[in-house]
Amino acid sequence: MDVILELSDIHKSFGATKVLNGIDLAAGRGEFITLLGSSGCGKTTTLRIISGLETPDSGRVLLEGADVTDAEPNKRGVHTVFQSYALFPHMNVEANIGYSLRLRGVKKAEIKAKVKEMLDLVQLPGFESRMPGELSGGQRQRVAIARSVIDSPRVLLLDEPLGALDLQLRRAMQIELKRLQKKLGITFIYITHDQEEALNMSDRIAVMRNGLFEQVGTPGDVYDRPKTAYVARFVGSANIIERGGKTLAVRSEYLELEKDGAGYLPGVVKEKSFSGGMLRIAVDTEAGELVASRHGIDSPLAPGDAVGVSWAEKNAVEVEPE
Repeated sequence: MDVILELSDIHKSFGATKVLNGIDLAAGRGEFITLLGSSGCGKTTTLRIISGLETPDSGRVLLEGADVTDAEPNKRGVHTVFQSYALFPHMNVEANIGYSLRLRGVKKAEIKAKVKEMLDLVQLPGFESRMPGELSGGQRQRVAIARSVIDSPRVLLLDEPLGALDLQLRRAMQIELKRLQKKLGITFIYITHDQEEALNMSDRIAVMRNGLFEQVGTPGDVYDRPKTAYVARFVGSANIIERGGKTLAVRSEYLELEKDGAGYLPGVVKEKSFSGGMLRIAVDTEAGELVASRHGIDSPLAPGDAVGVSWAEKNAVEVEPE
């Protein structure tokens, strides 16, 4: 892998609170990496350390092999897209996108041509004269990205940039962001707490918990081969089952339920619910509550039915317990 960014044994505390506990990460050139975790896990602090807005207590940040741990943010070639987009409200789209080039003294004609190129890239041709207040949320996000990539940063950091969008637009922008990233060839470091975003867009996912990476791997690795019970539960929906001295993770879609069946585990249907095209069936068993999910809106099973619960051995992954 052609490594462009490396974090080495990064520690960070705020007062008595430890936020990062020795994280390591190597990002390849042109790679899309997502830092996935719940609030307070340390992902935003990690992003701020990469950008230079925070300094680690110990550890090193390397960009293309050079130590930039103590370098000023504007000396790193790293840009950030924030959830708020941070567009200048008094400037039109052209002025917003070309702002960094103007600061560098680039000629007006060159800026105009470059802004047009960026607007074509983010599929907003002809929007040069629009003001931020005249744009939709998705359009503002595209302008923020265009402004961030106009001078070809080495790494682009994205701090939950889709969080303010509605569900349908968020899903559309996931596809758009991935398209842009591949076309630009820039390394993206993206943070989110949304598992669907991480699975849909990433080349690799770093699952964070308590200032550490629980697992770093491809979406397939993290989903189908979780290393810990936490990762199995946090990414998707998994049942954690203790059997034969082992801790097993079985995805809800792999659980089989048979009415009055002599399954692997006897159980009783507790409830049924429907969400997002999936039917969720909760079952009380001696191993605790297990959940099976199915595409569709109905099942002959009803609360109170006795069922046998089983799963294929290949679909049970041994994980580290919490």
